[in-house]
Amino acid sequence: MNSYFWMLLVNLFLLYWLIVMLLDRKGILARYNISAAGPVLMIRTKRGERLLELLSRGTLRARFWRVYATIGTGLVLIAMVFMFVLVIYGAYSTFILHPEPTTINEPRNWLLIPGLNQFIPMCAWVGFVIALVVHELSHAVLSTVERIKVKSMGLLMLIVPIGAFAEPDSEQLFGERERKERKKGTAGAEAESESREPEPKKVATSRERTRILSAGVTSNFCVAAIAFTLFFALLFSIQPVDESVLYVYQVAKGSPAEQAGITPEVFITRVDGTAMTTVEELTAALSTEVEHTVVILQKNGEERAFAVPGGTTNSTGLFIFDVVAGLPADQAGLTRSMRITSIDAVSITGYTDFSAFMNTTLPGQVIEVQTDAITVAVTLTESPAGEETGYMGVIVAGTTASSPRGMLVFEFPTQEYLNGLRGIPASFLTLSPRQWLASWLWLTIMPIAPLPTGFGGFTPLLAQLFEPVGTVAELGSAVFWLADILFWIGWINFYVGLFNCLPAIPLDGGYVFREMLYPVVRLGIKEEQRKEKVARGIAALFALFIFSAIVILLAGPYLL
Repeated sequence: MNSYFWMLLVNLFLLYWLIVMLLDRKGILARYNISAAGPVLMIRTKRGERLLELLSRGTLRARFWRVYATIGTGLVLIAMVFMFVLVIYGAYSTFILHPEPTTINEPRNWLLIPGLNQFIPMCAWVGFVIALVVHELSHAVLSTVERIKVKSMGLLMLIVPIGAFAEPDSEQLFGERERKERKKGTAGAEAESESREPEPKKVATSRERTRILSAGVTSNFCVAAIAFTLFFALLFSIQPVDESVLYVYQVAKGSPAEQAGITPEVFITRVDGTAMTTVEELTAALSTEVEHTVVILQKNGEERAFAVPGGTTNSTGLFIFDVVAGLPADQAGLTRSMRITSIDAVSITGYTDFSAFMNTTLPGQVIEVQTDAITVAVTLTESPAGEETGYMGVIVAGTTASSPRGMLVFEFPTQEYLNGLRGIPASFLTLSPRQWLASWLWLTIMPIAPLPTGFGGFTPLLAQLFEPVGTVAELGSAVFWLADILFWIGWINFYVGLFNCLPAIPLDGGYVFREMLYPVVRLGIKEEQRKEKVARGIAALFALFIFSAIVILLAGPYLL
């Protein structure tokens, strides 16, 4: 998207905001029970009262919802610990390693809004709306079960729906102490008048309050489990068209491939009319000293031909496709797209020369690396694979990949990739705590991981590699659309649930965490009012700490 497009969006947004301000000032919004907080609209309705009564009426239904929310409280506590550790560890790693900014750190990708976030497609709006509705509806149902009045329900709008809300009576839900806190600072006469109001007939106990607060997250997790179950079941009705294809992971800057117009994250299907399935075939096909026609399967699912010059080498040397942050190559000043031409005066023309030399090195050894741009001294470190040889910390094309014409190309095993997706549910049944945590973490980052390992739906590019079989074959490409809808319903509900479990007010996990603090501080503090102040102070410090960690995690690569 160019700057003119973004400028147009900004102007339209400002025009929308101006209209909202005018409608709010003239009282038109209030006439329809709508309020504005800046550009955000809160659309309230009481039409959901009958639905709440229907869902919560009766002893059996009330008992079901209480058991449901009690089980959910346990899930919230587990997810709370998981998310707290994940956020703190991520912020710590960012602060220590000082990684370079990536697309993940772009401000538009900080929000879970489909279409705005480049990792989340527009079809994910279905999952986004479902996540908002079930979350807030569950709060409202549990409030009704516990006899806490729900004053209104509604949507938050910022041109499009960005949230939902249920408004339980906060005086009943949090008790008199919360009401006094909110009224602090008002005029004395008004405060005195408020204090003479009759006490509410019902104030939620700590256990009831915890169940109400946990209900939304519990429902998000339940919806995610159902959607993921259907998604993974549907994967067994899909099979690859070919067992292996060639995936262009990266294109070196200034290389012949880049000059020809080839971009990363595409598939190579043919060279000079011949199908390519292995890196050896591709390397051999492009080695002759003639111009070649390389057919690429692009991200939009369409094929395009590129004219690429041939040759046995990429000028000279071995392309560096990436360097590992904080390791010797990075510290010495080597960067991606440089070409290593020699090490200690030994000529490097490809991966074979590079591998042979590095196998003779030791950790701590100082080597002189000459590139097409600079010559630097690199002090090798220990290999992360546990080998006794030295390690530089560069990513180059090796035995499982080739770099013809400056492209880092991997064999993409479609069947293994599909089997890996199918095997995700089984990975959660492992008895190993480390593998179990790794599985949950992987599910969290699947859409933002690169294609050779990650999955963000059957994009037009990925859908070309697979086909439906069996009873769903008649649906054709609609199978991939259905799979994408189920995946995003599951993932967004899962992520919304996890994020809300963070022990930081105003998130649900923050309020649950504060409820957990009351019995703890009671052990050392007898005075009720002081106990509440201490619990609130600790909860506020946790919230400040967590949101600071999130800022470091997202903005740290720019700031550090």
